[in-house]
Amino acid sequence: MDGGRLPCGLRGAAAVRRAAAILAHPVTGAVCRLLLGGIFVYTAVPKLTHPAEFARLVYGYRILDPSLVNLAAITLPWIEVTAGSFLALGVLPRSSAAVVAGLLALFMAAGALALARGLKIECGCFFPLLTGDRLTWRLLARDGALFAIALQPIVWPTSFLGGRRGPRTGRDPGGNDE
Repeated sequence: MDGGRLPCGLRGAAAVRRAAAILAHPVTGAVCRLLLGGIFVYTAVPKLTHPAEFARLVYGYRILDPSLVNLAAITLPWIEVTAGSFLALGVLPRSSAAVVAGLLALFMAAGALALARGLKIECGCFFPLLTGDRLTWRLLARDGALFAIALQPIVWPTSFLGGRRGPRTGRDPGGNDE
């Protein structure tokens, strides 16, 4: 090896190992959980306090039968606040992150369908804080980035309450499974 440099393939493998170590670090997990959990709680609370207005936004997507819109508008924020709270606190981190990732996938699919159908509607994401925030492909890309962040606690779950859990198995060293 010339000048102490590793061959290109080994240098790339070392970079991948470093990146994996950073992603698996408990601090990274805490940051991802707090970020996502905080966002979901922050965005759910106004939806809980203004259910009629949120129902109007849900209706605007024209996906659900009108008889189901109110049920979705009442239920969805409770799922968001519960999953977000659990995720931020590190309670059932893998399950909480999976719910958040599922919600983000649902939001992206609903948004993509609405955009593909040419609907010009408000996103409803940070309602009523950002009223008039139109649904765009850029907003869906933001949800995609949040979805990627949600994968970190699924692959490398850690918990403020129970410490580190084994990667990809959901088992912690003490045998306390989710």
